[in-house]
Amino acid sequence: MRAKPETSMPHPIPVSEDSRPEVTGKVPDDLLRVGDLDPETLTELLDLAAAMKQEPLGWERDLRGGAIGCLFEKPSTRTRVSLATAAQRLGMSAIVLNRDEMQLGHGETVADTACVLSSFLDAVTVRTFDHATVEQMADAATIPVVNALSNTHHPCQSLADLLALRERFGALAGLTATFLGDGTSNTCNSFLAAAAASGMHLTIASPPEYATDAHVLAEAREVMAQTGGSVTLTTEPIDAVRTAQAVYAEVWVPMDKPHEREERAARLAAYRVDDALLARAPREAVALHCLPAVRGEEITSAVLDGPRSLVWNQAANRLPTAQAVLHTLITTNRQRTV
Repeated sequence: MRAKPETSMPHPIPVSEDSRPEVTGKVPDDLLRVGDLDPETLTELLDLAAAMKQEPLGWERDLRGGAIGCLFEKPSTRTRVSLATAAQRLGMSAIVLNRDEMQLGHGETVADTACVLSSFLDAVTVRTFDHATVEQMADAATIPVVNALSNTHHPCQSLADLLALRERFGALAGLTATFLGDGTSNTCNSFLAAAAASGMHLTIASPPEYATDAHVLAEAREVMAQTGGSVTLTTEPIDAVRTAQAVYAEVWVPMDKPHEREERAARLAAYRVDDALLARAPREAVALHCLPAVRGEEITSAVLDGPRSLVWNQAANRLPTAQAVLHTLITTNRQRTV
């Protein structure tokens, strides 16, 4: 029987402003990647998310009557529902936008769309293929833009990952984690940046042809020089998990690369997270997965639903972290434009 995620029920009484955590660090105009957040701001954002998880409706008056747009070019379950629910808990409405149902899908430019949406909305979230689309939206918009997933970055997922790890282990600094599989993926890129900002020690185990990009590594190591974290690359999955307190699996075949299924399955088979591999990790180690999972490929059902799985907590934490991101970016944008 799968582990039950830690969730919180909405509370009807708003949180006193005197007891609210505040994000006082350097808040970016947009959240396009984890690297947009410096370590202090990231920590404060997690503090706010933790508070919102305990008192989900404590901030519903702040943005009442506002609206966000959620532009989806890819299928979505967790992102779509968490963003819409987060907006509702902030007193806002969420409008789901499908590219094919908009003029954006019939010749209108991303920049023109961003300008128009800025007149109607308080923020726009974008789940797309090409990261350049998110960047173009942010360049032209006068409201915050949140990357709800692109081919190279997945910041919303990494915030949920960090909150789940912090709930389990306490402080993130010094925590050891291993990512197994495609070291070039958006999830790996974002988790690496999150580990860097948090002072974690991350090992990425992948075949040579899926090794993490050198530029991404260089950016992470620059941050780690300040936070005390580290990153190590290896091709050996067993060695990679020996000291890992968290073992991260991810789907092997991205949504835009179904034609690579057989090739990827063959090359990544040795990086499957199963009971045998997890047994090589320390006793307190937990299993992570961003979902959706292909059971039996990158992770087994025994691990996914087992007592060491933190996966369902990760998924549950997509909501309070989305709520914290939206609240912080929108309130900061309003203050800057007064």
